[in-house]
Amino acid sequence: MKNSYLVSTPIDFKIVIDCVLSTCKESAKESLVIALTGDLGAGKTTFTQELGRRLGVLEQITSPTFTIMKQYDISYDGFEKLIHIDAYRIESVDETKPLHLDSLFSQPKTIVCVEWPERIHAILPSGAVNISITIKEGETRQVEVS
Repeated sequence: MKNSYLVSTPIDFKIVIDCVLSTCKESAKESLVIALTGDLGAGKTTFTQELGRRLGVLEQITSPTFTIMKQYDISYDGFEKLIHIDAYRIESVDETKPLHLDSLFSQPKTIVCVEWPERIHAILPSGAVNISITIKEGETRQVEVS
């Protein structure tokens, strides 16, 4: 799967989210890991906020830059948790051991969004959905899903 979208407002991420969620297994027996790449301010957190809204998260989703990870309860097509990880401050994969990210990435009924996945590429599952967000003119973003 390789799709490209132009996004001008946060709500426009809906079509990208629909594409990603269509990859979900009906029974949610496997996790869904979403690797979000892009420059600072590209829209990685905004994508996760819109995804959270779609999944029924009632809390305000903010970037977990300093806490590294936040978890939200959801109820969507068999999924029970949305985990939002910001790996920006991680300098070595060894730093992730206390977080048990490898276990989270394989946890059933879980959707995991990872910002700055290139920092922990070695432990990301091979089946992760990759989303690249590039800033274009004005508020427009080019979003590539693969």
